[in-house]
Amino acid sequence: MTWHLEGVGTASQSVEGVDEAATWLVDSTERSRRAFESEWEWQRLLDSALRVREVMLDEGRRTLERGAPWESTDEGVKVRLAPRGA
Repeated sequence: MTWHLEGVGTASQSVEGVDEAATWLVDSTERSRRAFESEWEWQRLLDSALRVREVMLDEGRRTLERGAPWESTDEGVKVRLAPRGA
């Protein structure tokens, strides 16, 4: 899994499944709070991450089950999931 949080940076993590990837995304976004001067900017990013998480747990999971990579972008959040070995 790789993810980009606008105003924060890009990171990646090897995870066992979509549920773990969703947890990493939200946890990473929550930790990014210190990078923002205003609460509303961070809250906007968190809202985007939560929307991506919702799609990731549905569409993302189904796409990975077919063995294909999956990507989603919502405002300042971009996530890419790839099956192991891809």
